Amino acid sequence: MYRAGLRELRLIYSTRPKWYFKMAENALIKITKSYIELFGVEKFMIGFSSPIFFDALAASAYLDELGGGATTVIAAILKNFIRPEMGLAVIGGKRPKGYRVPEELDRVAEILNFDEDLVNRLKYASRMVAKVDSAAIQDGFQLYLHVMLVSTDGEWVIVQQGIKPMTNLVRRYHWISKGLRSFVEEPHSGIVSTSREEFVLDMTDEDSRDARRTCVEAVNHDLSSLRKFYRRPPRGQLTLTDLDGQESSRHVIEIPKIKWSTIVMANRRSPRDFEELLALRGIGPATIRFLAAACMELYQVYPSLSDPAMLFEELPNHADEDRWIYELIEAIRESDLTLTEKRKSLSRISGIFSTITCS
Repeated sequence: MYRAGLRELRLIYSTRPKWYFKMAENALIKITKSYIELFGVEKFMIGFSSPIFFDALAASAYLDELGGGATTVIAAILKNFIRPEMGLAVIGGKRPKGYRVPEELDRVAEILNFDEDLVNRLKYASRMVAKVDSAAIQDGFQLYLHVMLVSTDGEWVIVQQGIKPMTNLVRRYHWISKGLRSFVEEPHSGIVSTSREEFVLDMTDEDSRDARRTCVEAVNHDLSSLRKFYRRPPRGQLTLTDLDGQESSRHVIEIPKIKWSTIVMANRRSPRDFEELLALRGIGPATIRFLAAACMELYQVYPSLSDPAMLFEELPNHADEDRWIYELIEAIRESDLTLTEKRKSLSRISGIFSTITCS
């Protein structure tokens, strides 16, 4: 679907004139307004959770040339434009605003008349999504953006972005509440990246199911073995041999230093499953990595070490994705943009998607 080489998730540090961002803001607001009027809030949220639709939206507002920086701009523009009275709220944003979600949810709850239980569930969802993408998936990207869309019926979509230090490469994580069965097993609607990392600890992979269960059982019932591993870990790092058919590859997982009191705290809380373990305050990337290493060394249970991200050229070309983009094209045509602006938006979309015809 994507034309090769046209998309790169990298932060591009270049000075843009104010008129450029005003032009992008004008386009994005008018296109979003038109789309919601034509197809409704629910469809817009489903689209926003799709990496393909998200990129088409960026292109339609002339933001595709910003690379990974387009995500931050889109989040800021939509947050300024969309109001709860429209049936949709946009909260969070770039650090530190992304960490003010609980306070923003309290304000939105008053406008949308959410009860306390729903507000708590939304706060929990925001916190768990951030934890999963920073602790359960350890891919070397540090989260710096967290934007959450919430509808009047309590459904939500979250888009997060992380940056890999020293490279300016970024990675986008997409979530949606509709159809979400678990926060800790295959929960994303999409993870997209320019490149795939050679080694990623992915506790959310289906192949990590035994490792997740073993982590919980060890914390609850085998503190003595964990204590011995804590006191005398393998020298600095643990080597894992992965067998794939006739080929083998060796991965090295570094064992981090942790506070033993964190493991004791988790034992006292007796989590029933991996989600409850991960949800405990104080359980972060280091603790999860330590437990994953313990599973490998003590019980010979191995988590997935494969990168769950998809490259743009590998994104599946589903009929639903094409339909969403054609709906976006219709929204552009029906928007309040000038004829010249419409042609420019449509040209941007057709320049990225090889299977889409905008004529």
